[in-house]
Formats: sequence, structure tokens, C-alpha cells
Amino acid sequence: MTYKAMVDLSIVIPAYNVEKYLAACLDSLIGSEGIDGTEIIIVNDGSTDDTPKVADKYVSDHKYIKVITKENGGPSSSRNAGLKEASGKYVFFCDADDMVVPELFGRVISLAGTSSDDVLLWDSELLYETVNLLMPKNRDFFAHGGLPKEEKTYGGKEILETQLRNSGDFVATVWLSAYRKAFLTDNSLFFKEGLIHEDEFWVPKVLIKAQSVHYIPEKIYIYRIHEGSIMNPGTMDRAESSKALMYVYPSLYKYYDEVLSGEPLKVLIEGNLTKRYIHMIYKYRIWRYGYGKKIDKKLLWRTSLRLRDKVMVLLLYLFVH
Repeated sequence: MTYKAMVDLSIVIPAYNVEKYLAACLDSLIGSEGIDGTEIIIVNDGSTDDTPKVADKYVSDHKYIKVITKENGGPSSSRNAGLKEASGKYVFFCDADDMVVPELFGRVISLAGTSSDDVLLWDSELLYETVNLLMPKNRDFFAHGGLPKEEKTYGGKEILETQLRNSGDFVATVWLSAYRKAFLTDNSLFFKEGLIHEDEFWVPKVLIKAQSVHYIPEKIYIYRIHEGSIMNPGTMDRAESSKALMYVYPSLYKYYDEVLSGEPLKVLIEGNLTKRYIHMIYKYRIWRYGYGKKIDKKLLWRTSLRLRDKVMVLLLYLFVH
């Protein structure tokens, strides 16, 4: 096959020390119908293991796969590098230790060729590599529970409001969608580099900006939970997570004030943000890292929608200074 200057879908895979998982990720993509009409961009983020060797083997066997190499900068930096390199109409950011369901991912490839929607959205399955992790065992954890299980196109704000009204929550993970590249670049929707929890910061902005989001009610993605996973509480750097969260949550309140003033969605999404924020404050004991006085308790009280959250805020007033 001659490599095309323009394809319908670019698949960007940040890869840092993932020699154990990269082959399975790539094999799942390669097994999808229509994959030879896409491009796969592996972003080697300064790996020190055999990740580059694994990647190079696939490049030699598949003309639509290429590798770009950069100094280590984290997932956001790698996603930005891949986004700038991508020639596809749509971009899908796939984590190197995860997989897709080949029989279902072909639907995404096909839609990328015919759709003009800003976002193509789907659900995920969980794969537990290690059983002794403090993670929910609910297989629908990364499914959009507040949406009817029918293929449908929504407005971006509409899909957020529908999920928040029906389930009180929405899923903020970057790998559950493919994004029209021009939509991202025209709205300067790049990732903030060096930030942990970047998905929570980025996804709400993308959905608020999106004019149309096409939802496919299928578990197309497989999220792998393993020893080194960021979702494994045993491997998290709580100090770094606390620092990031004290940036992400206050920044999102300001963003919602700017773009949602006077809209019904603002109350719902702020209430959801407050629920998440309070959960993280207690989960990481953020006050232990010197952020007690920086927690805006008045804002949390004002935006709380649940009695439980109000009680948790009162406890912060009493014990966190």
C-alpha cells in the first residue's frame, strides 16, 4: 500500500516503557477491518526499555504505522506531538497498555470516513490483570450510563446534560472518543503538558465546545488495570496527584463560569465537579500536602447538590485549616 497524505483516522499511541503491552495494543488495532486505511503514530516518549524495538518491528511490517521519538514529557506532551503529526480527519488517542475490540473498532474506522461530527463516542470494558487492586469491579465503570443504549447524535452540551440528569455523572476519559482534528486545532484544544489527571481537565472542555457528538453504545475499548496503571492506588504519587487536582478543579470552576454562565448545564456540571473534588480531597487527604487553606469551602458549599456533599464540606470547615 502507498502511504496516503490524508487518511480518515489517525491513531496516536503515547508509549513510555510499555514493551510488555505495546504488541497486544497494536495487534488489536491491526485486526480491525479497514485499519490499512488509517495511520498509527507511536510516540516514543523517551522510553528506556525495549519499547522502540517493539515499535520498529511493527513499522517494518506495516506501512501505515510510524514512530516519532521525543524526550520524556508525559502523556499530554506525547498526545500533543501526535496530534500535530496526524494527517487524519479524526484523531483517536489510544493508551499503549490498552486494546480495542477489533470486531467493533472497524465501526469507528468506517464512521471516520463518512461522519462530520466533532466527536465519535463509545464505551469501554475493563480488563483486570491483577485482582488485588482497590478498584471497582463494575464492568460498566467506563460506560456512559446516563445515555440510552441507542446509536444517536447529540450536541456536546446536550450529551453532558443528559448524562448528568440521568446518572449524576459523566465519563471524562480521552480514549473513549475519536475527535475531528480540525475541531481540536481550531478551538486550541491541546493538552496541558506536565499535568496528571489531564483527562478530567480536557474532556469537559471538548464536550462543551463540540457541536455534535455521535454515540456508539458498544464497549469498543478495553482498559487494562495492572500493577503500573495510574488507576492502581498503590502506584499513585499522592503528592503529585494532590498538586494536579488543586490546579484542575479550581480551573474548571473558572472555565464553567466563563462559558456556561446562565445555562442550566452550569449548575449540574458544577455540582458534579464538586462531588468529584470532595471525593478527591478525602481520597488523597489533600490537606496533608499543605493545601488546606487553598480549598475554597464556600464554593464547595454553594455548588453542592447532594446532602452527603454538604456534610463533607461541613467536616472540612471543622477539621481542615
